[in-house]
Amino acid sequence: MQPIALLCEIAAQGRKVAASAYIDEPCFEALLTDGFLEAAGVIQSMPCPNCDALHDAEIVHHDGRDGYFCAEAGFVPVDMSEIAAVRANVPKIIAALADAFECRARKPSPLAGATCRVGRVTSEACDIAIYFHGTLQTEDDAAEVSAVLAREPRSTYQLILSAIGILQVPGMKTVPLSDAIELDTLGAGFRSIADLRDLVGAARKNPGGAPNRYGETLTSLINERMTSGMAFDGRNAEAKAVLSKFIELNPGQKPPSTSLVRDYVSKIRTGQ
Repeated sequence: MQPIALLCEIAAQGRKVAASAYIDEPCFEALLTDGFLEAAGVIQSMPCPNCDALHDAEIVHHDGRDGYFCAEAGFVPVDMSEIAAVRANVPKIIAALADAFECRARKPSPLAGATCRVGRVTSEACDIAIYFHGTLQTEDDAAEVSAVLAREPRSTYQLILSAIGILQVPGMKTVPLSDAIELDTLGAGFRSIADLRDLVGAARKNPGGAPNRYGETLTSLINERMTSGMAFDGRNAEAKAVLSKFIELNPGQKPPSTSLVRDYVSKIRTGQ
């Protein structure tokens, strides 16, 4: 499972979950180390396998040990590895999203329920307010988001990033987090893979002016790969390769978004 997919699966549950269910995933420990997941004590209950009556048994601390009570088996001690819990670190996710989208007007904070404000991105064409909500799968989810955001300041567009679910809310745009962000567990964290204007359907304006600060470096890398025959045929694969090389050559510099690199690949290949 990709790191962003695993993070979304856990975040969507909105509560602590058993670490044992995910510990075999290759990226699990990295998500803990990077702080996107956090230890959360022990789970609240677990299925009891010691009797014929299928039931969930509450985890308790009894006589110096953790375990649960069963009507037939009495107190059953369990190993910490079976009941250790983790949860998504939502404040970390919100702050990382604000960084990835370079929100200028950022005020990462919970609003109400499971809805969090990420920040606002403003350009000459429009301003986009960005929010995070764990799930948007039911009418109750949509109603909760709609009620909360009705009290927010007006903006040209409102973008809701959801861990799971794409139920649309009137006047807003819902997008799965995995469609907007990729997660590098080697220390780079979140990286934007989509243009916010495309996600919300905003019209683009090209006012000209100063060139992009990454333009010269990206152009050089792309041309070098084309000249040496190393370039991939697929635009997405080539953009990822160029971005990887950029990060390798500029370890202390904030990397460009994948969507920006992809745009440069397209422009250079078409001679624009």
